[in-house]
Amino acid sequence: MTKNCPRCNKEFECQHKATCWCSKYSISDNVRLFLKDNFSDCLCEDCLKALIKLHE
Repeated sequence: MTKNCPRCNKEFECQHKATCWCSKYSISDNVRLFLKDNFSDCLCEDCLKALIKLHE
């Protein structure tokens, strides 16, 4: 499924299943909570990586 990132508006592919590209990232509880509180949909890979790094 093609989506637009709610953080940067970049178009990306989301599979919404365990084989999606995002499953390769280890996401801490802090990042999960931040995502839940601030976004209603998936982020693109660049934004997800940036948020993971920001909250390390």
